[in-house]
This record gives sequence, structure tokens and C-alpha cells, in this order.
Amino acid sequence: MEIDKPPKLAAIAAGVASLWPLHAKYLAKSFTDYGREDLDLLETLADKITQIMGDDSDRYYKSYRWMCEIFNKEAFYFKKFKKYRIRSFEEAEKEVYSNRAFMTKYMEGLLVSQLLWKNHSSSFLFFKKKFLRGVQSDFRYLEIGPGHGLYIAAAAAQEGCVRAVGWDVSVESLRQTAHALARLGVLNKVVLDRQDLHAPTPHQQLDHVFDKVAVCEVLEHLEQPREALIALRRYLAPGALLYVNVPINSPAPDHIYLLRTEKEVRSLFFEAGLTIVDFVMAPLTGYSLDQAIAADLTVNCLILARDTHG
Repeated sequence: MEIDKPPKLAAIAAGVASLWPLHAKYLAKSFTDYGREDLDLLETLADKITQIMGDDSDRYYKSYRWMCEIFNKEAFYFKKFKKYRIRSFEEAEKEVYSNRAFMTKYMEGLLVSQLLWKNHSSSFLFFKKKFLRGVQSDFRYLEIGPGHGLYIAAAAAQEGCVRAVGWDVSVESLRQTAHALARLGVLNKVVLDRQDLHAPTPHQQLDHVFDKVAVCEVLEHLEQPREALIALRRYLAPGALLYVNVPINSPAPDHIYLLRTEKEVRSLFFEAGLTIVDFVMAPLTGYSLDQAIAADLTVNCLILARDTHG
């Protein structure tokens, strides 16, 4: 028996379907297999997305449809050539990151997908239930590439969070993160900074070590993700927990580094000196994990890890 969707979650799904009727069948699959607890958590996500959209929800829904069409074009290229179209960060910068109009629609579309794509909503549930739940008091939180701000806002709202920091190399991304956090009323609880992981920072500085670190859908945007993970270890306090969401076989207009299998992902962490303590694979909406792997479709790898030597 299907469980009724909570009101704000249902309203977003209905809003998208009203502007894009052919997408309704896909949306019907987005929340299957979720029990009441998960749907209630996703309702809190829907509430935050609703706050960020404000009175402009139709614009966000149109951006979501536009983004899906862009992704479909990238998926066609990937299926034909078995590789991502974009090969370097320089290309991504030119086509996407420095194009403010493109980035605005892209970020708006991604905001909506956090709820409507099952591989994305599964990531939020993993973040809330496994990464944040049961955290120690007085923890310091760092997020690399905070994007839409949903994750860093959830961390900053935790009672034990004494410091929440978001780093990105893109001024435009940080601007949009700040806008979202202002809509959520938590901008004053978060420090946003233009910071490169590879920039020299003394490890002993307390302001630059963290107990909880999140890297959500960032590694695939980099030319050398292993080196990024190695650099990230400098910012992990002793015993710190790292959350990484990285997809395999996930073509997008700014995805550079192609990971094809679970084994490749695990090897990446091992080579970077990180020990995986939890690993969950979340397939694309409408597919089982076996189906997605067999067809080389997007699967998000949700990972908790610690510094092997820390």
C-alpha cells in the first residue's frame, strides 16, 4: 500500500507535473519504497526547498525541466562514446561556471532535483540518518561545494554545531549559496569562503580542522579527485567523519572525472589514505541497483570514511 505523500513534498511534485505533464509518470516513481520516517524527513527537505524558491516556484520548475533536457543530451553522448563530453576543468569553467545565466538555471534545477531524483533524495536521507544523527556535542562542520545550501543548513541547525563553514572556488556558486541560506534564515550561522582545498593551511590552526566534513557531488567535477581527497585529510580533526557523495556513470555538463564501478570508487579512497566505514549505492529513479549497473546508468555512492592514519 502506497503511503500518502506529505503536503509540501506533494505540492512540489504536483507543481512540476502541472508544467511538465509527461514527467508525471517519472515523479510517481520518485518516492516508492520510502516509509513514513523517510517521507517525513523528505518533507523537511521539501519545506527548505519551498522556502528557497519563495514566490518563484514556477521558474524553478521550468529550470528543472531545462536541466533534465541538458542532462539527457549529455546522457546520449555518454551512451554513444562511453565517456563524458567535458574533459577538463577549463572547459567546464568556460561553458558552465563563468556563464551566470546558465549557472543560475542549473542551480535552480538542481535544487528541485534534490527532492525529485531518488539518487539525490537518498543522499539527503543518508546524510541526516547516518552522518548527522548521534553526532557529538560541540562539533565543527565543513562542506566543500555547499551549492544549494540544503546540507550545510541542516548541519548548522544541529544543537551541537559550534561552527559551520562552506568552501567553494566559484564566486557565483557562493553567491547562490548565500542567497539560499538567507531565504532559510540561517546565513548568520554559516561562514562561506572562497577557498581552494589545495591552498596551504597550517594543520594546527583550530579554525581549519573539522569534526564533520561533507563533500557532496564534487569529486566528479575535478580532474584529480584522489589528490583532492588527500588534501582534504589536512582539515580532518582526529577521529573526524567524512561524508562523500560521488556518482558513477553520471554524465552532466560539468562532470569531468568518470568513475564507472564501485571498485573504482573504493580504490580512490584507499589510495587517498581513507578508510570507508559505510558505503551505500543509490540508483537513478525507476531502476533497481542491478538494473542501473547493468545499463551503466547513474548510481550515487554514499560514503562515510575516516583518515586511515588519524
